[in-house]
Amino acid sequence: MTSSIHLPPRRHPRRAALALAAAATLVALAEPALAANETEASAASFEMTLDGGGVASAGSVEARFAVSGGDDDIVVSRGDALGSAEEVRAWLGGSGSANTRLDEIEVPTDGDDDADGEELTATLSFARLPGGVYPLAATRDGDEQRAVVYVPAAEQQGVAVIVPITAPPIEAGILSAAELSDLTADDGALTAQLDAVEGTAAILAVDPAIPAAIRALGDAAPDAAAAWLERLLALPNDRFALQFGDADVTPQLDAGLDAPLVPTHLGNFLDESAADATLSSLLDIGSDGPALFWPAPGSADDETVAALTAGADARVLAPASSTVDGAPALGDAVLAYDDGLADALMTAAEETDPDALALGTEVARAQLWLEELAADEPLLIAFDRGDTEHLAAAVETVTSLSGRETAGLDEILEVGSGSVVLEEAPADEDRVRAVTAYLDDQAGLTTISTALAEPAAFLGETRAELQQLLAVGWQGDPDAWGVRATALAALNDDRAHAIEVQQQQPVQLLSGSAPMPVWIRNDLPYPAEVTIVAISDDPRLVIEQRTVVTAQPDSVTRAKVDVKARVGSGDVTVHYSLESAAGTQIGPTRDADVTVRASWERVGLGVLGAIIVLFLGIGGVRQARRRRRTRAAEAPPEAS
Repeated sequence: MTSSIHLPPRRHPRRAALALAAAATLVALAEPALAANETEASAASFEMTLDGGGVASAGSVEARFAVSGGDDDIVVSRGDALGSAEEVRAWLGGSGSANTRLDEIEVPTDGDDDADGEELTATLSFARLPGGVYPLAATRDGDEQRAVVYVPAAEQQGVAVIVPITAPPIEAGILSAAELSDLTADDGALTAQLDAVEGTAAILAVDPAIPAAIRALGDAAPDAAAAWLERLLALPNDRFALQFGDADVTPQLDAGLDAPLVPTHLGNFLDESAADATLSSLLDIGSDGPALFWPAPGSADDETVAALTAGADARVLAPASSTVDGAPALGDAVLAYDDGLADALMTAAEETDPDALALGTEVARAQLWLEELAADEPLLIAFDRGDTEHLAAAVETVTSLSGRETAGLDEILEVGSGSVVLEEAPADEDRVRAVTAYLDDQAGLTTISTALAEPAAFLGETRAELQQLLAVGWQGDPDAWGVRATALAALNDDRAHAIEVQQQQPVQLLSGSAPMPVWIRNDLPYPAEVTIVAISDDPRLVIEQRTVVTAQPDSVTRAKVDVKARVGSGDVTVHYSLESAAGTQIGPTRDADVTVRASWERVGLGVLGAIIVLFLGIGGVRQARRRRRTRAAEAPPEAS
């Protein structure tokens, strides 16, 4: 019995290839052990595939048979519903039998009693059967092909899948042009994420730091990155924003904060061509989604949830394995997703052996279908951050069961099925210390920032770096995280003391006035506008009290302060300090010892004048005597 051919809808090329791999599970799974009763000597062969991923969406499923050799007909039978993923694995592995005959498909011949290259179709009825996963077998001349058929139920609630759009952890506050170029290349991780969700109803959890990094580069953004951003914004998928940098909220609350930190300013990351960009425009992910927090899996407990949802219409995503009940549930405050099913889907996608991949994929699909049937609300699945290589295959497994309901973000949020209690979670002390170190440096960083042209941009940069340090993705590499956390703590401590007047050497002031050198250290990569405040503790030294100086970035700047000595000599102490334009003192006060000998100048001049007068006098006397002798010698002798 045949029926018309219905071509499947066009899919994204990458997912289409994955769909073909999944469809291969609906035949004999290639391995002889999985095709019970198959004989190598049989000249007749056939392969069976099922349309729509094997879903009997209208009470029937379309089967296709590619036959060659022999003239035997194909007998198709089904068995009783399978109750678990383990039973599905056993059936596809060759156990059990299908005893209810559904159809017998006549194989036409070309007159030589031999079919060659024929493709046949048949509509197999599963009407009036309760929802479930049913074993299906097709036999021909001793060759058996096995598959499973998915029968929907009227009360089936559908599945929602959340896919994170995140970058690997970085050390800077924002992705660089080079990093974006790699990530958005054809084989880049960010490209793979969009490939996985395009054409699906997946809910996107987007790190807003990624579009911010692309927009911050303005005209300097790599072409691939700009195209990637356009593609993200054009997707019709529901979405919500993660924390900036996908920062984990739990250690922030454990460190004593009332709410998670949010980005305040990204000005220090802007290219000149993007100078007019605002913070909100940089962080735009394409739509204003609901307030959803997604802490690192297993890090949140009831106290975390209470802090995040207090006085706000917010929800918290948490794995079902971290709940007291251990089951997925869409609660009033907690959305517990089925992490066990997500792991099974990803594990199946990671298989490298074709037969193991086909079997694992079909078993995961069956597990998904059975759990969806058992749920009285939409089933929520969320894939963890990190594994982008197999993400497309895992998402395809979820979405390849055609004809089923998909739940969007609004449907998930509307459920509110009561309280979901989380297991108590110990604080991550290392990450708490990282947040505490940042908070401890805030006073010094804020003070230093007042000397800069854009204080908010500097403070925004330091906050972005902390949020990137708290990225959930770092959990996969704790050693590298520890190195980065130590380096950032040291960097912020240095920044908090980056600008100061250096200790001065003792000075001998021998003249009435002179410029005194003052050295200002600025270790920041930004120029600093400061005022040197100089105060003398003795009236014998008159000093210019305020001198405005621009301290150059990453250097020591030499400035001059004019001083003038009054009558008298002695030791004087000058107190030097720096102030910002806001009047805030920058760095410590330095003392410089000045020895004043200004009266020596007058004494020296007097002595020098006396010596000059003396020499002139002596010279004049000697000149007069020399002239008298000369005149006496030239006078004629007197007559006797």
